[in-house]
Amino acid sequence: MPDSNIANQGGSGRVDPVQFRKLMEGWGRMQARDQARALQELTRGMSPRHREAIENYFRNLAQSNRR
Repeated sequence: MPDSNIANQGGSGRVDPVQFRKLMEGWGRMQARDQARALQELTRGMSPRHREAIENYFRNLAQSNRR
């Protein structure tokens, strides 16, 4: 039940689609520290749940790029 309630723990969970696409397209060419900095900027002000979802997406993207 607690997971089905709407969380009021922070930001809106919205991401700038242009910034997201730009980051996604260049992710494989970025150094790890630049990836961390960009991800932090992208998720600033988000609730922990939204931030985790975005971080997992980019973690999976990095793993698929290595294969």
